[in-house]
Amino acid sequence: MVDHLRLLRSVRALGFCALAAACIWSGGAGLAPQPQPIVWRDCGGGGACAELRAPRDYEAPAGAEIQLAVLRIPAAKPAERIGVLFVNPGGPGVSAIAFLRGNAGRYAGVVRDRFDLVAVDPRGTGGSAPLDCHGQLTALLALDPDASDAAAWQALVDSSRAFAEECARKHGELLPFLGTAESARDLDWVRAALGEEKLSYLGYSYGTALGATYATLFPGRVRALVLDGAIEPSFELSVFAREQAISVEQALVAYDTAARHKGWSGVESFDAAYARAPQKSTVLYGAAEALSTPPEGWRDLALALDAGDGGETDAFDALADRYFGRRSDGSSALAVEAQIGTLCADTHRPKDAEAYRAALPELAAAAPHFGRANLLSHLPCAFWPEPARALVAPGGVELPPILVLANDRDPLTPHVWGERLAARFPSATRIDVASRSHTIYRSDVPCVDELVDAYLVAPAAPARTSCP
Repeated sequence: MVDHLRLLRSVRALGFCALAAACIWSGGAGLAPQPQPIVWRDCGGGGACAELRAPRDYEAPAGAEIQLAVLRIPAAKPAERIGVLFVNPGGPGVSAIAFLRGNAGRYAGVVRDRFDLVAVDPRGTGGSAPLDCHGQLTALLALDPDASDAAAWQALVDSSRAFAEECARKHGELLPFLGTAESARDLDWVRAALGEEKLSYLGYSYGTALGATYATLFPGRVRALVLDGAIEPSFELSVFAREQAISVEQALVAYDTAARHKGWSGVESFDAAYARAPQKSTVLYGAAEALSTPPEGWRDLALALDAGDGGETDAFDALADRYFGRRSDGSSALAVEAQIGTLCADTHRPKDAEAYRAALPELAAAAPHFGRANLLSHLPCAFWPEPARALVAPGGVELPPILVLANDRDPLTPHVWGERLAARFPSATRIDVASRSHTIYRSDVPCVDELVDAYLVAPAAPARTSCP
């Protein structure tokens, strides 16, 4: 469940079934020619939009191109402008432009005053060469998410294969150049087109993998880097899926403990809701949404469980809609095919469906409610037409001071990931935060906001390394 980004309602990212581990592109910097200057147009809300042509393959920059969608919101106080701040909300599969449009007001104050806020939709997402493999997606998401018997397993295998084949058929020319490393190269392409020598970057959840990848590829072009809800992008899919599922499971246990004290419906009601649900994935995604946004989300989960106990069959629909960012017209803020495609490109993962099946007992033992489903959400990768790229751990490069924000009980990006990511970068300072939420900056925690704001204005290691 990675970051299915309920982001348009909160500054969160990375939902339960898709956290990307980033691969690091090994090509040399400076291979591509310089981009053309950006031609802006007013697109409302005080912002300017543009489409920028970029190489599809940075190893062959004179070949085919793709279009990158860019949004820029100028600094509110131009005379005090410091530079550009690239913002990425996570996902993968979430439009950075849609997020920034909906959340620019969150950065009121020094950040909004002194930085041009810039969003670039990662390739495969939003307005940047979007993937469209919708034909099999609805059927795939409707299946038993943990493949509880032989028939359910075969249905999941068949649907996962059909989804991967559709993506290959429709987007075979793009898939070899999809992934976090290519999106990092795109960020640098936009930086150059903006005429900026260096950039500052704020990434949430999966956006931390993108930022870490950029910093590894282009350390000399980083002015400041804030990584909130960190993913350390260099481990195996099985490890990633297990550790994330355990974190969500721990959040459910914490909710159940609170529910007992408050008189709310608890885990027993959750189990009953899952057992009777006509579409079990809706219950899991809805629960992941609620568990990652306390305290409001916990209350919403209690209400959904109460409604389910009362016989409502759609009690989790609203929570699942929030998780996917579904709109009234039926569209979604989360491009699931882009999320899966990025994960398939980036992670060390098996190419044999039976290897996923063999790992299920261990996942179920580690996280009884979420383990199987979290691993199997990646099953299309067993049939993905492009091989997984070899991963190179981020870090080990000379960088200015960077900040890694790690909530101690984050349900979607475990604290240990923040520990690992910070350890990769000698110049990193990890800020440990006492919170059950997923990501934290600009979430009404003044201690965090003050530290990050001060760092962005004048990048330096902060004196304190924790927030209550």
